Amino acid sequence: MEVSNKMKQDLNDINVSIGAARRAEWQTNCSLELKRLLARAKLINQHYEKDFDISFSSILLAFLVSDDLFSRWFRDYVKEVGIDVGRILEERKVSQPILEDIASHEILPDQLPASYRQTISTTIYIDIADKYRESIARGDKTYPLEVYHLMAVYIYEPWVHKRDLIRWGFDRADWSNAFIMQVRKIYAPDFDFWNASELDFWRRQHFRAFLTKPNLSDIPLLSPQDQDYVRHNKRHLPVLI
Repeated sequence: MEVSNKMKQDLNDINVSIGAARRAEWQTNCSLELKRLLARAKLINQHYEKDFDISFSSILLAFLVSDDLFSRWFRDYVKEVGIDVGRILEERKVSQPILEDIASHEILPDQLPASYRQTISTTIYIDIADKYRESIARGDKTYPLEVYHLMAVYIYEPWVHKRDLIRWGFDRADWSNAFIMQVRKIYAPDFDFWNASELDFWRRQHFRAFLTKPNLSDIPLLSPQDQDYVRHNKRHLPVLI
């Protein structure tokens, strides 16, 4: 037992060190929306995890309670395809009222944590998300790391958590189709070459992950609320300007 505890502590120390190093990189260009999502993930995680602040499952649940454009879309998608959120909550010992309480509170800038104790999974996920950002940004150092970059990792490179997503009812290929549709909806008002380039990037991720082309149908219009969000957050949405 002593060896096991020592190994666990060593892994914790490694995670903290890696997390601190990565934070210096990705938090520099982390969007306010993503910072708020991670803050909510920490609030969720504290109900079932003492050694870390954010985890694979707490970030997934945070997608359901955050108010950015992609999280709102994801919440609707989960309902539409019938994901059993109750099972996820039961496995993580979190109640629906707790989730709703976290969703109801606004996360103010001065309430954002300065750092996070990250699991190995979240360290890897954020690193991959930042690589997505770099690929899309094409050298633009001001291009922010966004919620949708992190969500894409769950779809295309979930690492050791593929079975978790399957167990909870996610069809990642279907999720990818819907995700790319949502990206395309944002582009609809002023589609141009650079936007097409990013859309092609996500199409390539879909093909690499599922060995088939994404199934994209006609693009529905954004809701009036989301259209207003796009107008006021143009620079920080997945559009290369």
